[in-house]
Amino acid sequence: MMKLRIRLPLLVVPLITAPLLLAGFLAFVELKHSAQQRGDQQTQLLLDRVDAQLRQLIDSAGANVQLFAEDPLLQKYLLAGDAQERYALLQRPLQRKLSSIQGVFPQYYEIRVLLPDGFEDLRVDDGALANLTEEEGQSPFFLAMRGAKRDANVNLIAINPDNRQLALYVTRAVHLIDLSLDSYNATPQLRGYLSLTVSLQALLDTLSPSPWPQGGMLLSDARGRPLAASREIEHLPGLSQLDLSPLTSTENAERWVQLADQDYLHRARRLSDDLWIHLLIPEAVLLDESRTIGNLVLLICLAAIGLSVPLLLLVIRSQFLRPVERLNKALASLGQRQQLVQVPVQNDDEIGELSRSFNQMSLALYQSNEQIRSLAYSDSLTGLPNRLMFIKTLRREIEQARQHGGRFALLFLDLDNFKHVNDTLGHAAGDRLLVKVTEIFQANLRGYDYLSRPVGIEVGRDMARLGGDEFTLLLCHPEADQLAGPVAERIIAALAEPIDLEGSECYIGCSIGIAIYPDDGRSVEDLVKHADLAMYQAKTRGKSTYQFFSSAIAARSQERVLLDQRLHSAVEALNFHLQFQPIVDSRSLRMKSVEALIRWNDPELGMVPPDQFIPIAEENGLILPIGDWVLEQAARQLVAWKQRGLPRLRVAVNVSSVQLAQPGFARQISRLLRKHQLGADELYIELTETAVLQGREQVLGNLHALRELGIQIALDDFGTGYSSLSYLQTLPIDILKIDRSFILNLQENNNGVILSAIITMAHSLGMQVVAEGVEDQSHLSFLLAEGCDLLQGYLFSSPRPAEEIEQLIGQPLPEARQDTAQTCGLVGPG
Repeated sequence: MMKLRIRLPLLVVPLITAPLLLAGFLAFVELKHSAQQRGDQQTQLLLDRVDAQLRQLIDSAGANVQLFAEDPLLQKYLLAGDAQERYALLQRPLQRKLSSIQGVFPQYYEIRVLLPDGFEDLRVDDGALANLTEEEGQSPFFLAMRGAKRDANVNLIAINPDNRQLALYVTRAVHLIDLSLDSYNATPQLRGYLSLTVSLQALLDTLSPSPWPQGGMLLSDARGRPLAASREIEHLPGLSQLDLSPLTSTENAERWVQLADQDYLHRARRLSDDLWIHLLIPEAVLLDESRTIGNLVLLICLAAIGLSVPLLLLVIRSQFLRPVERLNKALASLGQRQQLVQVPVQNDDEIGELSRSFNQMSLALYQSNEQIRSLAYSDSLTGLPNRLMFIKTLRREIEQARQHGGRFALLFLDLDNFKHVNDTLGHAAGDRLLVKVTEIFQANLRGYDYLSRPVGIEVGRDMARLGGDEFTLLLCHPEADQLAGPVAERIIAALAEPIDLEGSECYIGCSIGIAIYPDDGRSVEDLVKHADLAMYQAKTRGKSTYQFFSSAIAARSQERVLLDQRLHSAVEALNFHLQFQPIVDSRSLRMKSVEALIRWNDPELGMVPPDQFIPIAEENGLILPIGDWVLEQAARQLVAWKQRGLPRLRVAVNVSSVQLAQPGFARQISRLLRKHQLGADELYIELTETAVLQGREQVLGNLHALRELGIQIALDDFGTGYSSLSYLQTLPIDILKIDRSFILNLQENNNGVILSAIITMAHSLGMQVVAEGVEDQSHLSFLLAEGCDLLQGYLFSSPRPAEEIEQLIGQPLPEARQDTAQTCGLVGPG
């Protein structure tokens, strides 16, 4: 009698082996088909990679040639009608600039400037390239350029006749208006072409080594003429006679060809209008993979037969397989679902213990994930979505708007004077202020004003904090560009009220920059960057306002970057000089002091006004070396005048609030005076009222230290800031300089009455008064009648070099000015 342990295998084995063998056969067929599909996918991925690499190269070169074609130096070169000006003055600077571009983009081994007739007027290469011809007028390359549309790049891939290598030619026609000959609204004329010759060596390197033994890739033109091939097949017999043109008529075509008594699968794909890539895959490679798959399937079937019989005899399905399946499904869903996953526990055996352990692990993992998600997507201070959450949401909004043709607005919010709160009240107060500002924002935002909608996470908030005092607001609405302004106004108005911080009232404003999708950008980076630029433009307009992004803002940003770069170079080379403007005593009408004014004449930018580069220098810290240089040069010039025996003269030097905030600034001035043996009454400083009022404790400490040294302090541009005389009683101010806008508009808005009041009140506080902007006799007459102490303006002299100032020291005024003085009764004849 056969036992069950013997009979069971005899019954089970046939039932298992037959289905396994059938499954193995079907799997072999399916896997063979899958192997072929994988081979197709592999080749397709390879073609996509080469295609993407070429397109990236073309797009990058196209963007660069467009940027280079707009360079002012190149345009000036093409507009130069005089050969002497073009070749003697402009050609070398243009060559240096093109060489610097070539240094940044070494793959552009040849940069050429062609005239409209095809003559190669200027050429910059890597030094190892022979120039076989300068006339391109009848070349296919030049004919393609002439037939191209205006403001469009011409891309051509061909063999470079100078080095017989495959190269990419990217060319752009330059159309310009010659403002010296044509009107402003004239049609731009063709002035020439800018051409980049781009090396395709990186693309050719991808052809070798080939992923298939005895197979490879090659490139051809649209007519099927070979251009380059991988090393594995470049010497393959019969390759030179292979006709590639049948597959260049349709994209992604394939056929079977025979080379060297072996069958190859020939696939082709068009990379560009004049470039095709061809793949030659040996048939043996495909068959070898199929045979390998067949052997693998056979081994799998035998292994399955050998293992399944004992497993089926040892495992009871109802006690093992089903619990394991439940655990398997729970594990699979554990990483896919966000909710808590639990499995039922039916027995107290090992499977039950495993189920309980899984439930405990799932609960702990769920709690940890919730905590991590909260930390990853929320701001720890305000509880709002953070930068990561915002970027994720903005990316999704862009994708939805792109698919449905929608529009939305991005508002970039930055608090005004927040740094002042941190500096005066401390960072803890600044954190409390941010929390209160967040509450104000949320209380004033409606349903369609929200910063970032959560992606798969219920945040429960409508705002996002990027960091510091920066917030962003997404306004998703079909009329976002019309609604963005009112929303910004509502936010600004909400922050106009004082905020109570434990008994201290803080006035905090908000500057807002607005970028519209898709007008101002189609990517996360562009939208955030442009909204940020618009925000900074709003700050420059006086803060607590908003500004839409525009191309003019982008241009100013680029100009600012260039100005910052050139300013660094100017500081390194000390490429500055001083001019001096006389300050005249109202009683004698003779020069009593001069104001030292810095001037910067850049080799590329020309004369740059101080009101353009001084704010940038204050932001990037360059104002410190610039200010030291001005103080040193002013002191040296004062010593030089004394050594020449000229009458005594005082020099006023403008000082930035950044300099005054430096510890030991007063000691620096003291050392300067001792170094040049100058008296404290020979040099005095000027600063703006904004620098004093917004200054920290260190600023006021330095001012009092300067006063103790005997150095006088002048308050410049009075009337443009807070315009209040009440605070002057508490500040160490000796001289009050009235802003020139009051003088120039003397007859408007009761400026004369205001000036008279300012002069009287300043005198009552023991201060001298300087009037800036005195430009005609009416100004002079009024100020003399009102008893103004000192006068400064173009009526007396414009800022001049030191040599010209020497000629004016001690000289009598012109007769017309003395007549005016006599008329006012303030100076006698002679």
